[in-house]
Amino acid sequence: MLDDTVPAPEKKMVTVELHTVRQKLPTGDYVLSGSESTCIIERKGSLLEISKNLFDKKDRERFVRELVRLREETTHPVLVLEGSPAQLLDSHEGSIAVDALIRLLQEYGCELLLLPSGIAKHRRALGEWVARLLINRTLYDNPS
Repeated sequence: MLDDTVPAPEKKMVTVELHTVRQKLPTGDYVLSGSESTCIIERKGSLLEISKNLFDKKDRERFVRELVRLREETTHPVLVLEGSPAQLLDSHEGSIAVDALIRLLQEYGCELLLLPSGIAKHRRALGEWVARLLINRTLYDNPS
């Protein structure tokens, strides 16, 4: 990670070692332990999953409850959607899902991060992006 809080000549790369724990969280899918009030990330694995969350009545109600909990429990709620923008817009249903998703995220104050994950290299990158987002939110968004 690059520490860009100091002037350019003093910038340095630092290595951060993280330990992951797989457990069910009350809200979201990824958090940095102890910094839950700063950033929580909800993950959706595909256009099919998000379409179901948006268009199926029961799933939509549950998804809206998730967005409400995210907004109430953290200052920076983030939705990570696995897939590319092109994949999302490939079909008429995909275009409608994108519009519905954007409206809900705006209404509930949630950021959207689109990341491809089709191959192992993409899944590793997704994990790194999630970790960097959580670390940076914690380091630079907490008043101290």
